[in-house]
Amino acid sequence: MKRKYFKEFERLRNLDRYCEKSIANHEKEVTEVISPLYHNWKNFAENELEILLKKFGNICRNETSVFREAILSDNDLAETLLKIGDTFHENNKILIQIVSSIHDMHARYKLEITNKIYQFFIKQTQNKKVNFFVSIFIATYLSLFTNYEHIWKYIMSMPDISPKKKSIDTFYTVINNNIDIVPCELKTEIIKVFENYINKTSLHPYIVTQYSTLIQKLKEK
Repeated sequence: MKRKYFKEFERLRNLDRYCEKSIANHEKEVTEVISPLYHNWKNFAENELEILLKKFGNICRNETSVFREAILSDNDLAETLLKIGDTFHENNKILIQIVSSIHDMHARYKLEITNKIYQFFIKQTQNKKVNFFVSIFIATYLSLFTNYEHIWKYIMSMPDISPKKKSIDTFYTVINNNIDIVPCELKTEIIKVFENYINKTSLHPYIVTQYSTLIQKLKEK
C-alpha cells in the first residue's frame, strides 16, 4: 500500500514538474513572440516581422495546450494578424504565415472565423503564392464558405493551383467530404479531372484506388 502511494506521489510530482515547465515555456512564448506581435508589430521592420510570424506559426502548430487556449482563440489577436497582412500585402512570406496560423488557431483552439477573416481569406485566393494555403482551409472547412457565390468555381480551380501535385489531394478532400452537395452539372467534369490524373500520372496504387472509388461514387450519385 505504501509502495503504491509513493508511486502515485512520484507520478503527480512529475506531472507538476511538467506543468511548471509548460507554463514557463508558454510565458516565454507570450513574452518573446505573441505580446510583441499583438502590441508592438508596427515597431518591427518587415524582415523582423517575417521571423516573428514564423515563430508564431510554430507556436500555433505545436502540440495543442490548454495553456495556449485563451490567447490563440482571441479574435483581437487574429485581427492584429489581419492588419499586418493588409499592411504587408505584397509580402507572401508574411501572408502565408498569417493564413496558416489562423487555420491552426481555428482547428486547434476554435478561433471564431469572423467576417473580417472570411474576407481576408477570399482576397488571398487571388494571390498565386498564397492561394494553396487558403485552398486547404476552404477544403477543410467548406461550410464556412457556403455564402461565397463563386465557391464551386473556386473548387473546380483547385487542381490547377500550384503546387499541382498537392492541390489534387486538396481537390479530392473537398469533393470526397462533400459529395452529397456536389452540383450535378459539375460531376462529369470532376470525373474527367480524376480520370485524366490517374491516366497521366504515376500514382501509388492506394491513391489510384481512392480516386477510382470517388469516381464510382460520383457516377452513382
